[in-house]
This record gives sequence, C-alpha cells and structure tokens, in this order.
Amino acid sequence: MAEDIAERLLKAFTEFEAVADAGPAEDAAKGLDEATLQLFWQRWPHVGKWAGTLWRLLDEELADAATPHEDSPHHDLGGSG
Repeated sequence: MAEDIAERLLKAFTEFEAVADAGPAEDAAKGLDEATLQLFWQRWPHVGKWAGTLWRLLDEELADAATPHEDSPHHDLGGSG
C-alpha cells in the first residue's frame, strides 16, 4: 500500500509541477472557469491539510533523526583526547 501511495504521490507532483510551471498563479486564478474554481474551493482544504500534516510529520522525523542520542555509542562530545 505504501508503494502505491508513493507512486501516486510522485505522479501527482509531476502533474502539479507541470501546472505550476505553465505560468504564474495569478494567471491561473484569472483563467479558471467556474467549474474548476468551485472544485478548487471544495477540494483544496482537504488536500492542503493532508499535505501540511505530511510535511510536519516528515519534518519532525528528519529533525529527530538529526538529533544525537545521548546513550548512543557513537555520540561524541568532542574535546581533546
């Protein structure tokens, strides 16, 4: 399941980047038809919240991974030897 999610997320990024690269957001906002605008307003809060949560979880995970464990045999305080 995680592999499927990763593959789908990569495809979604590719598509979203293509949209973002097509022109500035200001142009997109002016050019959206009513149906697309309504779908954006309806769906973006859910997608944005999900993406924000994923970002925070991964950011926390990376921050934890970068923090040395005091009990680790590889934890070196430095100093002269």
